[in-house]
Amino acid sequence: MEEKAVLANILRRFWVETSQKREDLGLVAELILRPNKGIWIQLKRRSVS
Repeated sequence: MEEKAVLANILRRFWVETSQKREDLGLVAELILRPNKGIWIQLKRRSVS
């Protein structure tokens, strides 16, 4: 439950973006489909209005 609260706080305060294209990810078929080298993300602060 605590992880959900932390993630909700992050998503409330930041925009989450990636510079990688979907074609460049190189997916690995496991129980779920996931990228083999991870996904690099950028957090950009949301403007306060």
